[in-house]
Amino acid sequence: MHEDLGKVLNKGFGTWKRNLGIAIPFIFNMLLSMLVLVMAVIILTFLVIAPSVSEIADPSALSPEEAMEMIMPLFSESIGVIIIFGLLTMLVLAFIQSYFTAGAVGMAKMASESGHTTLSDMFRYGNDNVISLLMAKIMVFLISLAGVIFIVPGALVTNDFGTLMSNPENAVVTSMMLLFGFLLWVIYAIIVGLILSPLEFCLVVDNLDPMSALKKAYSFFMENKMDVFLLFLVMISISVLNNLLSEVMSTIEALGAVWAFISFILSFAVIQPLITVWWTRLYMSRSEKELYDISELLEYP
Repeated sequence: MHEDLGKVLNKGFGTWKRNLGIAIPFIFNMLLSMLVLVMAVIILTFLVIAPSVSEIADPSALSPEEAMEMIMPLFSESIGVIIIFGLLTMLVLAFIQSYFTAGAVGMAKMASESGHTTLSDMFRYGNDNVISLLMAKIMVFLISLAGVIFIVPGALVTNDFGTLMSNPENAVVTSMMLLFGFLLWVIYAIIVGLILSPLEFCLVVDNLDPMSALKKAYSFFMENKMDVFLLFLVMISISVLNNLLSEVMSTIEALGAVWAFISFILSFAVIQPLITVWWTRLYMSRSEKELYDISELLEYP
């Protein structure tokens, strides 16, 4: 069932209104990620700082300045442990995000097919697709990371410190090269993000392996450039609007804290689920997948 973008947005909004439970995966993701971060900080502190603190007879007698002077060298000496632990923490967070993202897309798929979804869909699609989606996200990260090549020329020139000191004008040129290279990297990453934006929806809806999902996401973009770009633009616009409202509200003392909490809740309970339903419906529509008819939905008990 091929739908234009207007119908995708309109019917997708209706699907989201009737299935507010699609927000649950994003709420779970947020709560578990926060728990993992807190635990990581506690464990890392125990591994790096606790052994040295235990050797001090009375740690409470230390002033804040003395405590900082003691702690900072510990982090420098344990930089290898910190890096490895940080990478492991990032991997755990990526796994959690992949699981609940797959679950959310699965719920959106079922809601788009039948007009109704349940929490069991989240667990089913999360279990079936978490590893594939995690690997696909790592591949996208590596593709984006390849853009570091744009800053290599400026970095190589910067390493020639003696030349820079002998001619200050070169320092300005080098800084411009680094800035331009970084800008190119950002543009490259945005383009990669745009082209592969349908990735997780292709992977979950069609139950693909990571490489097949990458190929499918690319081909889907090439066949639907304008609609993908416009929906990508809608997604960015909603995020920017939310941030602008937060900035405006923060200037009003009485509303700043309240709006910060509301904005935080809106992000997980409304914005992300709605965008997920839109992307899922767009992909299913363009892939000629079965979509519910609104007249049938109104008869749903």
